[in-house]
Amino acid sequence: MEDFSLDMRTLNFIMILFSVIYCIGLLLFQIAQKPIEGLTLFSFSIFLIGSGPFLLSFRGIIPDYLSIVSSNMLIVLGFHLTLYSLSIFRGYSTRFSQLSSILLLVVLACFIYFTYYDPSIRIRIVTISLFLAFVTLSTAFVTIKGKNEDLPLAVRMMALPFVAYSVFMAVRAVLAINEAEIADFMQAKLVHQLTFLFSIVLIVAMSFSMLWLINARLLRANEHLLHQDPLTKLQNRRALNDTIWHFQHKAQYAPVSIIMSDVDNFKSINDQYGHLVGDDVIQIVANTTQHKLSDSAAAFRLGGDEIMILIPSCTLIEAEVWANQLRQTLSGVTLATQPELQLTVSFGIALLSPTKNWQESVEKADKALYQSKRNGRNTVSIVA
Repeated sequence: MEDFSLDMRTLNFIMILFSVIYCIGLLLFQIAQKPIEGLTLFSFSIFLIGSGPFLLSFRGIIPDYLSIVSSNMLIVLGFHLTLYSLSIFRGYSTRFSQLSSILLLVVLACFIYFTYYDPSIRIRIVTISLFLAFVTLSTAFVTIKGKNEDLPLAVRMMALPFVAYSVFMAVRAVLAINEAEIADFMQAKLVHQLTFLFSIVLIVAMSFSMLWLINARLLRANEHLLHQDPLTKLQNRRALNDTIWHFQHKAQYAPVSIIMSDVDNFKSINDQYGHLVGDDVIQIVANTTQHKLSDSAAAFRLGGDEIMILIPSCTLIEAEVWANQLRQTLSGVTLATQPELQLTVSFGIALLSPTKNWQESVEKADKALYQSKRNGRNTVSIVA
């Protein structure tokens, strides 16, 4: 195995090439899309990770402060920014990044000392390896523990190469401690040569995973828009069709109430005040309704001024009390642009059947709503 050797300068060239390509690609993606927190720093970190080895390959040609100190500091700074950017991207505390910032100064001091005052390639390898082992393991941790909702498989795929790289760096540090002083880094043992190969793999893996995570976020956002009414931000009919089974399943164990509501004399409001005011009325009703909902309940805009509400573990009597509270709240609402407008809303209530066609249950709630209209509006009716 010792006879096997890698061309480190070639690996360095490949690394900077990959770094530039992925950095530019991610930055262009950031420009073309809605800005994503942490992505710009993440792109720049990839470039730095590739730039360090590139300078390192000119050792003996350019001054030591560039080929040794600056090159290695670019590498550790790149990994530090990767940790910081992923902490932001995944919504995790930056405390690991703060500790990494302190360690950066320690690494810089070690490299200056062991380059100019007590030259030792071996100690420099141990220093940077231990730092990278800590930072990459921390990066894997914040990636897994981040609070932002991301595709779980993509999150694990992002974290895995960092864990593997951390283990490799820890092993490299142990081996370097126990080996003799290294005369020429470019002719060092295979384990040190493999560092560049593994770094290339890490750059490719984390760039691919980042694109996967971003794409999953965009797909989820598009899916959310497909299920959201653009005016009220309530869920729409598509969302109702996709989630009604969930409420029917709950109805097998506890009552689920359906509440239908619409604004009284809404056509007259549109005719008298205009459709923009009509939209304002719908938004106020939707916002007030959403504000009063529990976490387990859901509201759907079915069209026009009609809103359907599903409340799990709620009897007809409890639903009537809730609807009356909402009705009274809405009766006291006024529009800033049309303070003279008296807003009232009617409600109809029924129970969701756990076995029958759910549309039959909705028809019962509609029937109750029509009964409220016949009873003079601004009332709550029940059809059992």
